[in-house]
Amino acid sequence: MQKQSKLGKGLNRDYVYDIVKQNILTLKFEPGIMISEKDIAEKLEVSRTPTREAFIKLAEEGLIVIYPQKGSFVSLIDMDQVEEARFVRETMEVAILKIACDIFTENDLIDLEVLISQQKIYSEHKNYEKLHELDEEFHRTIFIKCGKNRIWVLIQQMLSHYKRFRNLLLAVYFDWEIIIQQHTWIVQYIREHNFELAEKELRVHVKSRFEKDALLQKYPNFFLQQRG
Repeated sequence: MQKQSKLGKGLNRDYVYDIVKQNILTLKFEPGIMISEKDIAEKLEVSRTPTREAFIKLAEEGLIVIYPQKGSFVSLIDMDQVEEARFVRETMEVAILKIACDIFTENDLIDLEVLISQQKIYSEHKNYEKLHELDEEFHRTIFIKCGKNRIWVLIQQMLSHYKRFRNLLLAVYFDWEIIIQQHTWIVQYIREHNFELAEKELRVHVKSRFEKDALLQKYPNFFLQQRG
């Protein structure tokens, strides 16, 4: 867990929150493990009060489960939430893509192509953490250029379980070259104003070979037991 630069007074809660959340989403803190307020406070060189406040905020988002007299644990991945979040993301991204096909300029497309070029570089160096960041930035940029940044922020609030599932999936099964190629095709279809093909490619991209059963079998302790 890497510390960030020192923050101003009063921002320690957000400092702890951001770092712990990032470690949970990237699976550096695995689902189900115990997570100690004391240990986190010591490692990040902050007091227990902002650490406790950060834990409460993460618990409200469903990323940490706090058991009185027992401790705090990283929540298990809830596949019901994964499926629901994937549906919302796919639905909203298709709607945004329609706008992109109508309004994007050549400069907008060049900005996306620059991100794709960066993805290719980091793929060659097998820097998967940076690839995750650039993948996120690619999709966020489309929202921003369509004037829908607030919608992007709203969607992110319900994607925590989905992001953990997808990061696990990418780490186990995925070839990043396929994802980069999908990004390339999406940009090309936007350039051609071909929403039909762009939508088709995006839906394949978002579903990303939803290997649910394979992951449940490989990492059964990471997942909340399914109902029914």
